[in-house]
Amino acid sequence: MILPSGLALPPVEYAVALLGGTLVVTALLYALEPPVDQRTVVALTPWMALGGALHALHQPPIEAYRPVVAPLFGAPAVYLTTYVTLGVIWVALSLFSVRRGHSETISRNLGLVGTGFLTVVLVLSVIMALRSDLLALVWPTVSVTVAAVLAALTVLAVALWRTPVAVRMRYAAPTVVFAHALDGASTAVGADVIGVTERTPIPAAIMEFAASLPTAPYLGRGWLFVLVKLVVAVVIVVLLDDYLEEEPVEASLLLAVVTAVGLGPAANNIVLFLFTPV
Repeated sequence: MILPSGLALPPVEYAVALLGGTLVVTALLYALEPPVDQRTVVALTPWMALGGALHALHQPPIEAYRPVVAPLFGAPAVYLTTYVTLGVIWVALSLFSVRRGHSETISRNLGLVGTGFLTVVLVLSVIMALRSDLLALVWPTVSVTVAAVLAALTVLAVALWRTPVAVRMRYAAPTVVFAHALDGASTAVGADVIGVTERTPIPAAIMEFAASLPTAPYLGRGWLFVLVKLVVAVVIVVLLDDYLEEEPVEASLLLAVVTAVGLGPAANNIVLFLFTPV
């Protein structure tokens, strides 16, 4: 029991389409071999957040999608929907950039397109939320601010502890740490302030343990999950340092997956908070 509750496969026709699209774009990307490095990890972050945000709009009380497209944004279908969209644009950018002789711009442009999509989704979400609650931005803002501070302090600590690691992973390390800091901070806000029930068994178990400690009346139960997330992020960054130097493509893809595990749920939390009464 390590997967979150609420996972449900989409109808067969949607599943077949998503799996087919996933195989096609994966094959095309494998054939084109676009450059992948630490900058690619950064470029993929808005897409990771986009997947989480799109899934949030599928959940109660929002339920923003029409029935014909709603199955594409449930879990786990939304991950494939986002990946197929990302893959199509990545392939198009690769073909266009290679033709123009500027393959070094692929990651940058991929990040810009993803940022554009994410901005549109977030702006529309904020507009919808503010119509019913003028204080809708309070807890999302608190979560992001706390995460940014924690991530900055953690990266600084890593830089002082393992300076060569911080230098070599100057793009990937802050990205991974912030993604998991935001997941931890938003989860803690949801558990201790808003009263959201955690759907994933491992975080739920960690917070249940924290609730049994003498610190619970003062610090709540989410602080331990935040600490665990930061420690795990730092350990992964340090362990993958040599791997990134030896196998930059494989290590960068692995770091992207690690980032997505934190940033996707975090973005989901942030958008849901917009529609949670203060």
